[in-house]
Amino acid sequence: MSAQPPKKLPKVDFNLLSSAESRLTGYQKIDDNTVLYRRFVPMDQWRKASLMQIFDFTTYQMSTLVENRGGNTGEYTTNMTVTPFSEIENKQGIRDAHQALVEQGGTPPALDQVLSLGMRLEKDLPVRGTPVTFKPKGSD
Repeated sequence: MSAQPPKKLPKVDFNLLSSAESRLTGYQKIDDNTVLYRRFVPMDQWRKASLMQIFDFTTYQMSTLVENRGGNTGEYTTNMTVTPFSEIENKQGIRDAHQALVEQGGTPPALDQVLSLGMRLEKDLPVRGTPVTFKPKGSD
């Protein structure tokens, strides 16, 4: 499989106040290792959902936040899940988030390191026949 050229990814400027939701759809750098992707999903003519995915290249996790609002009663619900990169089956979302973060001046670890580390940590790594265990900080 040949490498795909980088695609132009949408950048969000949340400082711009506008009623146009399309201006709030895209990527925003949170810090040097974290980027947020946001988009709106119409449910019907009264309700809409906001999908936010936060890619954290320090913890190698993606947090997904879905907010539903609208309807006849103006209801509001929210749901959040956290998924390790190693459990994300299609890695294209991680690649796109990494590219967007770098384009916005972030300094995440190299993409090949991110993808290979996530894959290596899916299972215990044997060391001389025993699995690797990590000690909590401060315990020697």
